[in-house]
Amino acid sequence: MADLAKLGRYELSSVLGKGAMGVVYEGFDPTLDRRVAVKTILKSVVLDEETERSYSARFAREAKAVGRLNHPHIVQVYDFGEQDDVA
Repeated sequence: MADLAKLGRYELSSVLGKGAMGVVYEGFDPTLDRRVAVKTILKSVVLDEETERSYSARFAREAKAVGRLNHPHIVQVYDFGEQDDVA
């Protein structure tokens, strides 16, 4: 996965971590003027369309589930979506 400079409205400045399926970036949300972490999953690492759809659905379920949580030791979810082959 090539390092991204921007994803949606988020400006990405550096890589915080990498895994088998994606990258976590340090970013900035200029709309709300705050630093953010942006977790990405590269859908194109999968071999078939059915698995790609499954990864997208799982990513959305995870974002929605974590977005309902409110705890000082759990990162707050502000947004999720897809752009090209990145979820």
